[in-house]
Amino acid sequence: MKMAEKMMSAVGHKVRMVDRDGVEWNGRVVGFTPYYDNEEDDEAGYNSLDLNVTNSNGEIARYEMRESEISSIEVID
Repeated sequence: MKMAEKMMSAVGHKVRMVDRDGVEWNGRVVGFTPYYDNEEDDEAGYNSLDLNVTNSNGEIARYEMRESEISSIEVID
């Protein structure tokens, strides 16, 4: 399965994701934006997903993760 397909199928699920630097992220994927909606005049488009991560203090932080930054995604729920 291609990474873009994995990203889309993860929407709404809790995931364990590893980025290109080897950092593990655990959270819920709350959105996917395809490359054609992430185009800028001076930058090519890119697929991205929105990941909600609950911090140790209970606050939720949202991160946008570009496809190029993701090494692996595993749905865990």
